[in-house]
Amino acid sequence: MPGQPPLRWQIREVRPDTSFVIDMSLDGAVLTFEWLFEPIEDHRTRITQRITLSGDNAATYVDHVRTELGRTLDEGMKRIAEAMVTAERSLQGGV
Repeated sequence: MPGQPPLRWQIREVRPDTSFVIDMSLDGAVLTFEWLFEPIEDHRTRITQRITLSGDNAATYVDHVRTELGRTLDEGMKRIAEAMVTAERSLQGGV
């Protein structure tokens, strides 16, 4: 999270071509990111992300997570999608 020391992430579950789940452990809470990939027309993919905050101490983090992710999520998702497109093109030998 911006302005905070780096946090460790753990990939908890991977379903190839479908989804993956990443957990970030906090003090008494877990922030979970579930990424879903859905094929759509014209060889495109819809990417959605579900974010869940859980655990006994989750209430401590609600405002910070909501503020920071609300401020950076859209742009971050766009950057990740662009990086995925670039990686796919390089694997296919394109530019």
